[in-house]
Amino acid sequence: MPIFKLPVVQQFGIISTRYHQDFQKRLLEKTLKNEDPERKNVDHRRPLEITEEFIKQFNNADEIEEQSRMLDIARKILHRCKRRSGLSSMGSGNHVNLHLAWKELILLAQCKGRIQEDAIDILLVSLDHANFNQDHIPLLFFIAESVLYRICCDAAQKSYLCLSEVKLSKLGFLTFLRILVFHLLGKLQPYEDQKKRLSSYIQALAACESTYQPYPNILSSIHVMLTVGETICASQPLLETESSLQAQKNSTSMLNGGQEATKINPFLWQCLVIWVHVQMNSSKLLEVMQDLFLLKGGLQQENWLDSLLALFVLGEAAKLNISCLRALMELARDFITDLQCLQIQSSSFKSSVPSRSWDVAYFYSMVLADICLHGNTSEIQKHAFIGFQDKNTSLRDREKASLHGLLLFNLPQTPDDSDQVLWVIRYGAVYNLVKVCHALRSDVSRDGLRNAIWKALYKQKCTESDSRIQDAVKVAEAEVNGPTNPFNNANAKASTPVILAFSQYVGWRLASALSQYFLPPVVPFIPAPRKLVPRQLPIKLYEPKVRSMEKKAARLSLKQELLLANVSFTPRPHFITRTDMDLQKVMEEQWEKEVQIRMKEDEEMMKIEFQEKKKKEEVHLEEIMKKREQKLKKASKPYELPAPKKDIQ
Repeated sequence: MPIFKLPVVQQFGIISTRYHQDFQKRLLEKTLKNEDPERKNVDHRRPLEITEEFIKQFNNADEIEEQSRMLDIARKILHRCKRRSGLSSMGSGNHVNLHLAWKELILLAQCKGRIQEDAIDILLVSLDHANFNQDHIPLLFFIAESVLYRICCDAAQKSYLCLSEVKLSKLGFLTFLRILVFHLLGKLQPYEDQKKRLSSYIQALAACESTYQPYPNILSSIHVMLTVGETICASQPLLETESSLQAQKNSTSMLNGGQEATKINPFLWQCLVIWVHVQMNSSKLLEVMQDLFLLKGGLQQENWLDSLLALFVLGEAAKLNISCLRALMELARDFITDLQCLQIQSSSFKSSVPSRSWDVAYFYSMVLADICLHGNTSEIQKHAFIGFQDKNTSLRDREKASLHGLLLFNLPQTPDDSDQVLWVIRYGAVYNLVKVCHALRSDVSRDGLRNAIWKALYKQKCTESDSRIQDAVKVAEAEVNGPTNPFNNANAKASTPVILAFSQYVGWRLASALSQYFLPPVVPFIPAPRKLVPRQLPIKLYEPKVRSMEKKAARLSLKQELLLANVSFTPRPHFITRTDMDLQKVMEEQWEKEVQIRMKEDEEMMKIEFQEKKKKEEVHLEEIMKKREQKLKKASKPYELPAPKKDIQ
């Protein structure tokens, strides 16, 4: 076997290893010195990657060309994030990568200007309709920390309310609501470091609570963030009563992953059962709803987060079933009546009302407005606005739990007017109805509902004396009349609000995640296998095989046969040519028909003209005869001879 010797080429000459390394080091230092410092941190292989350097360059760009270039890159990243978020496919599909999309959006929200607003818009919509996934927990903690940092260090320091604060509060509400669901499912145990970091932000957020006292729409979201943060950072399960433990023992005994399922509030559990029965279109729905009213407290649970979750689940069922809407409004009517009684009995309202009860009342108005806008039928939408007209109850009680009743809700004045905080109920009704009226303006089929809402709002605006309620109209109008966002709609020309008006799908996702964990699995209906009837195949007769080449040689085409028979062959015209010919024939036939019709019309016109001419001549002759008789005093015609005279004998 031959041996081949490869030549060794020394690029740096015959030198030692130490000198070789020193020489390479000097070349590397020289290369780094000659490199452009402005383009040092730019990776040309990944021009659409979001880094700290990209955010700094975007925010510090002074020249117009540089600003337009950075803005163009940011818009391309936004379009990519929209595609990865799956806004048009409800967060599902092979092209969807929610983890990467949310990460890029929350980083892109650090840029100044319109890009920041658009990034939060896409993130709001995606968080609303995305499915609950355990892999999103670390990113949810990062989004929560970013939102709290923006609120505490930037938004709360301003002397006026900005639209970005409304968006951040909604973003924080949706994020912490998802974290709360994962806490109920027992999925947050491995994330102790994230809990410690979040606790410091929660302490800073508590100091900003007083800033948003005049704006319940933001303050209620902040209360959710505070309570959820305190709950998960303390690593304590949600409060439960003895009745909840007993109800869970009787109803839920399933195992999930080898561990016993976490106990939840019985009122929330019963709402989940109702939602499942609505999804299954079960005939036992009315029986299950009767068990709901047997539970104590209703919406006034010891832990108000249980009431909030139950409100979203039952509201989602009310979108599909009018009986669930009636049950929801009856529970809300009892809840508001209890608050009204406490206000009348005690002047010290803050000490008598349960903690965060008015937050539940505000979220009830938000859920009711969502039902009024996205209800499955027009009856559900109508009753969400005006309520149910029952004969057994008074008109005031019937309308108390509807949006129209909340709009007119009023309490007697107390000696200490500063303790009266139930003005939030009217604030929530006005704020949410303005957004519903704006959302219905493009739907012609629901003009009647929109006109009724507009008249109620106009009447309330004319008679309202509380300046805080008047501010609700201004805040809602500024929210819905903001600049349009082309990234939330495929049609950029369509006028859509810049922020998410209502959380339309969060209740559905929340109920799905909780029901899959806490409720026993439903055995699917499997039909019995049908007996397969053997198919009788036709009996093939034996045919002698003929070689394919002989068949091809013996068989001639139609064109060849015509040529052999000396028949002139005209190729078939093209489809377009045949179509033109057929169209020409149709036009000719139509023209012939039109010519015949015109000829008939001309003949009839000529007959009519001839008759009229003849009639005119007869009239003219009669006039001449009358004049002759008057002149000659004779009745004979001009061509008649006078009668002969007789001889007188």
